[in-house]
Formats: sequence, structure tokens, C-alpha cells
Amino acid sequence: MGITMKCPFCKSDNGCALDDSQTCWCFSVIVPDDMMALISLQQKGIVCVCQRCIEFYCTDKIGFLKTFDLV
Repeated sequence: MGITMKCPFCKSDNGCALDDSQTCWCFSVIVPDDMMALISLQQKGIVCVCQRCIEFYCTDKIGFLKTFDLV
């Protein structure tokens, strides 16, 4: 059973699939460095960005930044 973690951007469940085998969908996804830079120092290494936000950022960076008041 996976653990529940919230995306730092949309605050939704990030779909973390970590379990006893320590595998998750995020292990095979590259999160852009400039997106990671948007996460606060206090949250780095603690939170996981959800797949939907990663896709949104990669396809419409400006729209993503505006949606989450990051511009």
C-alpha cells in the first residue's frame, strides 16, 4: 500500500506508490531542474511533485506559473 503525499503545487495526492519494494512512478520521470527550484528549501527532499503538475509544467510552463501564482 502506498503512502499519501501532497504535491507542493496543486496540494493533491501525488500518487506516490512507495511500498516495501521502494518503487514509485516518479523513479522513471525527470522533473525539470527549474521546476524543482520553485520548491521551498523547507520542502526539498520531503515533498514529491505529482505527475499531473510535471506534465502541466513541461507542456505549458507560463500557464503553470500563472496558475500557481509563481510569476
